Amino acid sequence: MINKIAGTAMALVASLALTACGGGTEAATTDSAASTAPAGPFEYTDALGKAIKLDKAPSVVVAQSSVAAALLDAGFQVKGAYGELKPDAAGKLSYQAGSLDLNKITVVGSTYGEFDTEKYALMNPELLVDYTFDAKTLWYVPAAQSEKILGLAPAAAVPGNYETTDEAIETFVDLAGKLGADTARTDLTTAKADYTTALTAIGEAAKASGLKVAIMSPGTDSLYVADPAYLPEGNTLKKAGLDVVSPENPKKEVFAQLSWEQATQFTDADVILVDARTYDAGKADLAKVATWANLPAVKAGQVYNWYAAAPYSYQSYAKIYAELAAQLKAAKKL
Repeated sequence: MINKIAGTAMALVASLALTACGGGTEAATTDSAASTAPAGPFEYTDALGKAIKLDKAPSVVVAQSSVAAALLDAGFQVKGAYGELKPDAAGKLSYQAGSLDLNKITVVGSTYGEFDTEKYALMNPELLVDYTFDAKTLWYVPAAQSEKILGLAPAAAVPGNYETTDEAIETFVDLAGKLGADTARTDLTTAKADYTTALTAIGEAAKASGLKVAIMSPGTDSLYVADPAYLPEGNTLKKAGLDVVSPENPKKEVFAQLSWEQATQFTDADVILVDARTYDAGKADLAKVATWANLPAVKAGQVYNWYAAAPYSYQSYAKIYAELAAQLKAAKKL
């Protein structure tokens, strides 16, 4: 079975609704994205139902890396971040970090489960922002440290699950605006237009080809298959006209956990979108799993990246969807 696939099954399930850019999916951020705290109080009701009220908009904001990257694309530069911020051998950050520049922020954690509470405290933080998937806890805040971390500054939870990527992106544009970003900037308007154009291209490719697409995340001993009805990208792609298949007997969950023997359920998928965080690391091991290797999409080489945990921004998803449109246009009906 598969021995060296990055991440754990729990992490994959928790982060399914998140997705970012890498390689050709990096968002460009210009100096026009610089933000200034607006005058007057800051008020925000978060995904936990907590009303956050501050006398003035916070300027020292620390956020989980995908959140920080989404806010940056929307026009707000955080002062600190934690999450997936460990550069690879070439010095390149994961696509999950979007356009974050480590020279411009204080890093208080570089991977899941890592958070330097002392460094965070020395920043005199005014607001922390992270995802919540269970409406109880913050995704990348370590449970063992949460009481101390949450005692240092107010924390705003943003939803981890959305109906569409449009809704997700607008959540961050709205928050960035409340924090002082100019969300009427020309480059943001252009990025939104590019996003719409890319989705239109996906719809055109889908109509012309009739391709069936499955979204998957291989685990150590299981295959996780997304139900598009509970995944922002899945719903968005379906609304654009793409035939995104669902697992058999869906259980109203983002992921269906299947055995590798059950992978044969997806022989009708012409294209497979696979978790970009784990696929490269586990590709060689996956090739040894007969039920995976013999799927028609795999044999045809029509397996493409699904950018799980990408920053929710128009810049990010314009590139992600444009890349997918080109792949769908080149793919063949099997």
